[in-house]
Amino acid sequence: MTRVSRWWWVIVGCAAVGMTATTMQIVERIQLAERPTSQLLCDINSTFSCGTVLQAWQSSVFGPIPNPVIGLVVFTVMMATSVGVLLGAQLTRLAWGVVAFIAAFMLCFTVWYFYETTFAIKAICLYCLFNGTAILLINAALWRSAHSQCWLVTPPRPLAAAGRLVDGNSDLLLWAGLWLVVAAMVVFGFA
Repeated sequence: MTRVSRWWWVIVGCAAVGMTATTMQIVERIQLAERPTSQLLCDINSTFSCGTVLQAWQSSVFGPIPNPVIGLVVFTVMMATSVGVLLGAQLTRLAWGVVAFIAAFMLCFTVWYFYETTFAIKAICLYCLFNGTAILLINAALWRSAHSQCWLVTPPRPLAAAGRLVDGNSDLLLWAGLWLVVAAMVVFGFA
């Protein structure tokens, strides 16, 4: 198994976790729509309350399409892409760019959403924690996979800088630091 394959397996695992968590969110959102006063599986207390989060406007920021549906689509794209690569598909530069853009967009959206759940909604969705961690790890794995692909032999300047981070394993510190900042934001938001 090559170095690239290992990172694509990480993406498969994270996409599976994300697909499971978003599916559970969709099921609970449907349950909440049918019976607004129902107790959801992930409603533990006032802080860890998916029901509170799912009823906020931020949970349907793109209008009629709930955030979990968007997450399910993103995780499905990541799963399909990674399985394709593991089965021997070669991604073009455009395909890499689209997959990287989708993953980066979802990561930015997730960080914004954590900010909103912490400071505006004042509740945390446990499924969102799984989704956020999965998308962060997918981004890290994509960086590492992209760096080892032959089409990045002469990358544009921003990707060359990212490649130097990967070579020194500093990118792992960057990803861990990002998640620690988000975790600190959540903890201090409820302190």
